[in-house]
Amino acid sequence: MKKILLSLSMIAVVGVIVLGATGAFFSDTETSTGNTFTAGAIDLTVDNESYVTNSAGVLVASINTSWTLSDLTGQLFFNFADLKPGDIGEDTISLHVDNNDSWLCAAAQITDDSDQTCTEPELADDSTCTNPGLGEGELGSELNFTFWADDGDNVYEVGENIFLDGPISNIGQAGKITLADSGTNIWNNPVAAGPLPGNSTRYIGKAWCFGTLSSTNVPQDGGITSGPLDGRGTGFTCSGVSVDNASQTDKVMGDIQFYAEQSRNNALFTCANNYTPTWPQGAQRPLVGANDFEGYQTQAAHCDVTVDENGSAPQTIQQGLADAAALGGPRTVCVEDGDYTGPIDIEMVGLTLHSNTGPSNTATITGDVNINADSVTVEGFDIDGKVASDFHDVIIRYNNIDGGGSGSAIGFGGSSGIGSTITNNVVTNAGQRGIYLDQNGTEDFVVTYNTISARKNGFGSESSGSFQRNVVSGYDVSNGIGFEVEYDSGNISSAPVISINNFNEAGMTGYAVANNGSTTFDAPSNWWGNANPAGHFSGAVTAGSPEASAYPEN
Repeated sequence: MKKILLSLSMIAVVGVIVLGATGAFFSDTETSTGNTFTAGAIDLTVDNESYVTNSAGVLVASINTSWTLSDLTGQLFFNFADLKPGDIGEDTISLHVDNNDSWLCAAAQITDDSDQTCTEPELADDSTCTNPGLGEGELGSELNFTFWADDGDNVYEVGENIFLDGPISNIGQAGKITLADSGTNIWNNPVAAGPLPGNSTRYIGKAWCFGTLSSTNVPQDGGITSGPLDGRGTGFTCSGVSVDNASQTDKVMGDIQFYAEQSRNNALFTCANNYTPTWPQGAQRPLVGANDFEGYQTQAAHCDVTVDENGSAPQTIQQGLADAAALGGPRTVCVEDGDYTGPIDIEMVGLTLHSNTGPSNTATITGDVNINADSVTVEGFDIDGKVASDFHDVIIRYNNIDGGGSGSAIGFGGSSGIGSTITNNVVTNAGQRGIYLDQNGTEDFVVTYNTISARKNGFGSESSGSFQRNVVSGYDVSNGIGFEVEYDSGNISSAPVISINNFNEAGMTGYAVANNGSTTFDAPSNWWGNANPAGHFSGAVTAGSPEASAYPEN
């Protein structure tokens, strides 16, 4: 009996131990909340402090071209009218990056360098000012600039680096401008590589002069002064003695851009290789040759006669012209897509021969097109042959013309072509000249926005008129000539205007021959590629043009 009691006691003890083991497990919890990645920022802001010569010839603050630190949303660094030779201006731009170390680049482009009008005084100093417009101005070469790394006091001082200078026309062609990258930093003295530290400000000074700009840096004061009106001046002087009347009424417009990119983990960044300026799109510039074919209006406003080779009653173009003649008066003959056989002879004054499909779809004429009446328009065709006329006020536009390898693809003979327009055509495979206007007396023609290639000469003329904004090349570059012009001032009123064209075939030359030795010939603002036009003209030659080099074909 005692043993049993002992055994029960042991059982009771074991029971107590089991009950104790059923409590909560040992544990501990540590929680990290709100783990976050937050990206840094690159926020470039700009301000400008501007000074300009007033009407009394005194340097004063320019309120219209000054602003406090902000994003650029239409502010203008330059907005000055009524400039006079000897005028000077000075600006200091401050650049602030929030909040990371950054590389900095800049770029500039000229969007307008034009003659607005040709005043009597201007004509006295610029005899070529007969056709004012884009690319014809002289102001861009007379406005001189200097940019330097400033310390913020708007004064060019000892130890501050000039990094860009010259006429504004050259600055617009400078392309990308390095301010601070892995190769250089304009604010380091001596110049060395390095980024702009985050949450810091750097300053660019710029001075401009309508005339000859001279610099004399003044003693360094560590940025104590607040501007050029404290008696020390800007460090620059301007002389307008070299400026004549040629730049009267001219206008220059341009854009300036600044760019910042992080430097951390980006050690090899250079402005030259890693930055591409992106400019806001302005008004669409006129396109050249085939690039504008898509803009061709395929449906005429009114068709008096429609020719359709594939219709229920197939017709020829010549029959359509005869039907239009039977109706009398100026008429429009519309032509549907198809292959049509020439030659085509147009005899009706004021007739329009219009392709309903355009030169790239196409209505094709195999054979020559002979225009034998005034005020005729031929537009939108693929022509395997020549286009010729001895008449006035003719319009030849939006055609793809293959000259067949002999003679001139487009030619005007006799005393013809007065008031005629040849525009937005593609002219190829001419045996000699792509476009030729023969004989004295042909005046007031306009040849513009064509793409021309020929076996010998892109363009030839014994006449006056305007040959502008064309892209010209040659097949046989050993014999290829951009254009030749022969004129006699005794028979026509003025020399032709040949400007803002691209002569873009390597090895091709451009030349002009003046029959009358007392006259001169000018070919300003053309783009010559690798050719050197010097020595081929009796007048002045300008070997470049921002507008010409902007063409897509170039």
